[in-house]
Amino acid sequence: MTGVFKHVQEFFLASALVLSCAFLNRVQAQVGPSTGQPSRVDLGLRAVLDSVTARHPTVLAARARAKGAAGARLTAGTFANPTFSYQVENAPVFGGQHPQGIDRETMETVTLPLEPFYQRGPRTKQADAQLRGAIAEADAITQTMLLDAARAFYRVAQAQVRVALTREVANWLDTVVAYNRSRVEEGVAAEADLIRVQLERDRIVADATTRQAELVRAQAELGAFTGTTEIFSTAPVIFAMGVLPLPPEFATGATVGSPTTSHGQSLLLARADVRAARERTIAAAAAIATERSMLFREIGATLGTKQMLGTTSLIAGFSVPIPAFDRNRGEVARASAERDAAMLDLEASTRTARAQLAGAIAAAQLLTERASVLSATTDTGFLARAEQAKRISLGAYREGAVPLLQVIDAVRAWSDARMTYFDLLFAQHQSVLDLLYASGSDIRAGATQSR
Repeated sequence: MTGVFKHVQEFFLASALVLSCAFLNRVQAQVGPSTGQPSRVDLGLRAVLDSVTARHPTVLAARARAKGAAGARLTAGTFANPTFSYQVENAPVFGGQHPQGIDRETMETVTLPLEPFYQRGPRTKQADAQLRGAIAEADAITQTMLLDAARAFYRVAQAQVRVALTREVANWLDTVVAYNRSRVEEGVAAEADLIRVQLERDRIVADATTRQAELVRAQAELGAFTGTTEIFSTAPVIFAMGVLPLPPEFATGATVGSPTTSHGQSLLLARADVRAARERTIAAAAAIATERSMLFREIGATLGTKQMLGTTSLIAGFSVPIPAFDRNRGEVARASAERDAAMLDLEASTRTARAQLAGAIAAAQLLTERASVLSATTDTGFLARAEQAKRISLGAYREGAVPLLQVIDAVRAWSDARMTYFDLLFAQHQSVLDLLYASGSDIRAGATQSR
């Protein structure tokens, strides 16, 4: 009987080891330190970002506003139409007779507005800056939406990992429950261990349900960016990937990308939101010149002919309003205030961009360094020690050297180690994308490298 019990005991312990090692091997195969390529994903990061760029309403609305600014630029550069005038004097009233002793006179004139000749320059300069600002604003909105979509993507990835880990632990605890139940039935173990492991198993199952709910919410947030609900019907999988490389200019120890260097300053100027703020400043300055040119309104040159007594004479004239009252003084003051506000907004945008770039560089370097160390030592370092601690505690428990609580603690430590690893890996990916955003680079370039 003792031999049979020993074989049953070894069978359940071996099953637990096989299940836990199978999960570790599956993840190790997906996240290899040499390739770092994902083997299976439901919806790749690049596909998410491409969907946002091509179809998200906020991005399309920003592009539509840029098209509207292009139309305003076309209007600003268009000259005013001339006015044709025809006048008749001394003509008979309808149905009446021609006045006696008075000759009929006709006059044709063309009046050309002269305002565009001195207002067109500042107007087109203002419209050009507004167009460039609208394009830069559309780029800034697109990059912000891409960054938000990437964060939603990694929230789904984290939720999937948590669901997979809790389910794996629950499956492992099922084998421990079965093992302890057999021991209790054999009369060689107290029922306390069985009850304790059953409680732990029920707790993990409840936690798995909570994680599943978090996954559903994260998928819903991601679906708002992609405009599809297809991912809701897919089974949870681990978004496994390797460390995302830093751009060379931002590698650890490099100073070329620092905000205090000339290259760093050029990066700040390349950011779409900073470009948009700068163009708004240029447009506001041009608006002051436009308002000042409005001091003289409705200036026109007239040219025409007049027929009277069988002869034709030339008519020429010039009209200009007398600016006895400066009707545009208030508009000039308004435009000047808007120019000052735009300059302050530019300074605020530059400060924010500089701070974001400095923080993004430091965070990305720290996370990349640590994630690279953990990824390179998955077989011998942090994760390997967690797996070894679990294996040793299982063996010791089988020999009766340690209590059940120590085995459960080892399993928790193993699960926490796996989650810590993936949290760090996803945080490193997000830090690189944050760095690309802060430096004015295309976020989709980082998504390409992640695949």
